[in-house]
Amino acid sequence: MSSPFLPGIGDVVADKYRIDGQLGVGGMAVVFGAHHTLLDKPIAVKILSPDLPRLPQVVDRFLTEARAAARVDSPHVARVMDVGTLVNGLPYMVMERLEGCDLEELLRLEKQLTVGDAVDYVLQALQGLAHAHTLGVIHRDLKPANLFLSQQADGTSIIKILDFGIAKLDDATRVTAQGQAVGSPTYMSPEHIRNSPLVDHRTDIWGIGVVLYELLTGRPPVEGDGVGETLAAVLNNKPPSPRSIRPDIPVELDAAIMKCLEHVPQDRFSDVSQLAQAIAPFGTGACVALVDSIEQTLRQQLRRYSGQAIMIKPTPATATMPVVLPVNRSPTLTEEAPEEELGVTEDAAVMFPRRKGRRRFWVALALVAAGGTTFGVLARSRAVPEGQSVATDSAGSAPPSAVASTTITAASASVVASSQVKVAPVANAHRMPSAHPSSTKKPSRY
Repeated sequence: MSSPFLPGIGDVVADKYRIDGQLGVGGMAVVFGAHHTLLDKPIAVKILSPDLPRLPQVVDRFLTEARAAARVDSPHVARVMDVGTLVNGLPYMVMERLEGCDLEELLRLEKQLTVGDAVDYVLQALQGLAHAHTLGVIHRDLKPANLFLSQQADGTSIIKILDFGIAKLDDATRVTAQGQAVGSPTYMSPEHIRNSPLVDHRTDIWGIGVVLYELLTGRPPVEGDGVGETLAAVLNNKPPSPRSIRPDIPVELDAAIMKCLEHVPQDRFSDVSQLAQAIAPFGTGACVALVDSIEQTLRQQLRRYSGQAIMIKPTPATATMPVVLPVNRSPTLTEEAPEEELGVTEDAAVMFPRRKGRRRFWVALALVAAGGTTFGVLARSRAVPEGQSVATDSAGSAPPSAVASTTITAASASVVASSQVKVAPVANAHRMPSAHPSSTKKPSRY
């Protein structure tokens, strides 16, 4: 695309990104190959298309992609390293430069992928989605064109998720046009088409199911002559099973794909970990370790939501010691504290129920101990005149009143000490395994 609003070859953007040439043009942006002059490394610069009206919702959608991709730290999501605005007002983002081709281009060349390769590619995409979902990012536009098969420096291949342009963030409203849902009709879930406010991570499970269906059969589950017919077909028609089109697809894999394409979100896999476990046996084996990695990624988020790092606020009557509540067991009596002091979320309160009756018992015991301490101090003050020390006998023992005071004080101290909770270590997540190498040489686009 040639435009006076876009930089030319040799131009330098933001005083450090030298434009090498145009890599591609999409419906919303133009992508340039560039070179980071300060770091001496190749990059890609994505600039909002000058043909689009510069409406707030258009710019917001572009910036949503940058924010969503930058938030997700996964090797299976294309990294965004910078964002800015050209002198003419066009927003841009700086991304890692990828070598390879997207799965849509690969399908055009090969028509259908082998079962093992298709499953391996989807497992890698699920790993990227696991990281996104734990951060509250839902892609909502998964399709072969947005899964890029990139060549790494060591010659292996890796899937990268692209284009979070219509992603739904947990702290942002959805980007729509005139109140209508935005997306690719063939790959949109029924709830997404209806523009439901209840769209969640299961929309991405629908989308990845459509992708796997198409990778194996060479065609999407439903098709129409236009946008309206396609949307109606998605809403009203149950797609034929992949196995009816390609008989060599295993029965269990066929069932997993059809489960992804259930119209009711609750009937699909509940998360990407369940889907990964269902399809992993049909891959080549190179990506089987990703199943555990995906599960660990989701568990890390569960720990955050279940009070893993809750700290007790200091009060005058208790020691100021940070407390971590372990996930895999119920709290002991010594871990209980008023809910307003813990600052727990509703989810954490469900996972760690309060046992008020027993808590009152320990509070009462502490009060008795404290009262006994006071009694001992008073008795001691009456037994020993002001200005005198406690006398000891010939064996060096203190009088009975002093012993009683010391004993009660020690009992009180033991109650206070029992309120301390040991910090539980958090398990480390699994390291990311190597990417599955591609079985064929793919054309280079980036």
